[in-house]
Amino acid sequence: MNSDKILYNGKIFYLKAPGLNGYFQILKNHTSFISVLKKGSIKFKNKNKIEQNISVESGLLKVINNLIVILL
Repeated sequence: MNSDKILYNGKIFYLKAPGLNGYFQILKNHTSFISVLKKGSIKFKNKNKIEQNISVESGLLKVINNLIVILL
Protein backbone atom coordinates (compact mmCIF):
# COMPACT_ATOMS: atom_id res chain seq x y z
CA MET A 1 0.00 0.00 0.00
CA ASN A 2 1.28 3.46 -0.89
CA SER A 3 1.76 5.44 2.34
CA ASP A 4 1.13 8.86 0.80
CA LYS A 5 -2.27 8.08 -0.71
CA ILE A 6 -5.60 9.24 0.74
CA LEU A 7 -8.07 6.34 0.46
CA TYR A 8 -11.15 8.26 1.61
CA ASN A 9 -11.89 11.83 2.65
CA GLY A 10 -15.45 12.73 3.50
CA LYS A 11 -18.39 12.27 5.82
CA ILE A 12 -19.32 8.84 7.11
CA PHE A 13 -22.22 7.46 9.14
CA TYR A 14 -20.25 4.79 10.99
CA LEU A 15 -16.92 3.02 10.93
CA LYS A 16 -16.00 -0.47 12.14
CA ALA A 17 -12.32 -1.31 12.61
CA PRO A 18 -10.18 -4.26 13.77
CA GLY A 19 -8.60 -3.29 17.10
CA LEU A 20 -6.12 -5.46 19.01
CA ASN A 21 -8.93 -6.79 21.26
CA GLY A 22 -11.50 -7.20 18.48
CA TYR A 23 -13.61 -5.02 16.22
CA PHE A 24 -14.98 -1.72 17.48
CA GLN A 25 -17.47 0.76 16.01
CA ILE A 26 -17.33 4.56 15.86
CA LEU A 27 -20.44 6.71 15.55
CA LYS A 28 -21.03 10.47 15.59
CA ASN A 29 -19.83 12.24 18.78
CA HIS A 30 -17.63 9.30 19.81
CA THR A 31 -15.22 10.01 22.64
CA SER A 32 -11.63 10.83 21.66
CA PHE A 33 -9.19 7.94 21.61
CA ILE A 34 -6.31 6.23 19.80
CA SER A 35 -6.22 2.55 18.84
CA VAL A 36 -3.73 0.21 17.22
CA LEU A 37 -5.26 -1.73 14.33
CA LYS A 38 -4.58 -5.35 13.49
CA LYS A 39 -5.10 -7.32 10.27
CA GLY A 40 -8.69 -7.18 9.11
CA SER A 41 -11.12 -4.94 7.28
CA ILE A 42 -12.18 -1.36 7.97
CA LYS A 43 -15.86 -1.03 7.08
CA PHE A 44 -17.72 2.26 6.82
CA LYS A 45 -20.85 3.72 5.28
CA ASN A 46 -20.12 6.82 3.18
CA LYS A 47 -22.25 9.94 2.68
CA ASN A 48 -24.31 8.10 0.03
CA LYS A 49 -24.98 5.32 2.56
CA ILE A 50 -22.92 2.84 0.52
CA GLU A 51 -20.81 0.47 2.61
CA GLN A 52 -17.12 0.35 1.73
CA ASN A 53 -14.34 -1.96 2.91
CA ILE A 54 -10.60 -1.39 3.13
CA SER A 55 -8.36 -4.36 3.97
CA VAL A 56 -5.57 -3.55 6.43
CA GLU A 57 -2.53 -5.38 7.76
CA SER A 58 -1.93 -2.96 10.65
CA GLY A 59 -2.29 0.70 11.46
CA LEU A 60 -3.18 3.42 13.91
CA LEU A 61 -6.59 5.06 14.31
CA LYS A 62 -7.28 8.37 16.07
CA VAL A 63 -10.67 9.93 16.88
CA ILE A 64 -11.00 13.55 18.01
CA ASN A 65 -13.90 16.02 17.63
CA ASN A 66 -15.80 13.86 15.07
CA LEU A 67 -12.66 13.48 12.94
CA ILE A 68 -11.18 10.04 12.30
CA VAL A 69 -7.62 9.74 11.04
CA ILE A 70 -6.20 6.34 10.11
CA LEU A 71 -2.56 5.73 9.26
CA LEU A 72 -1.82 2.44 7.50
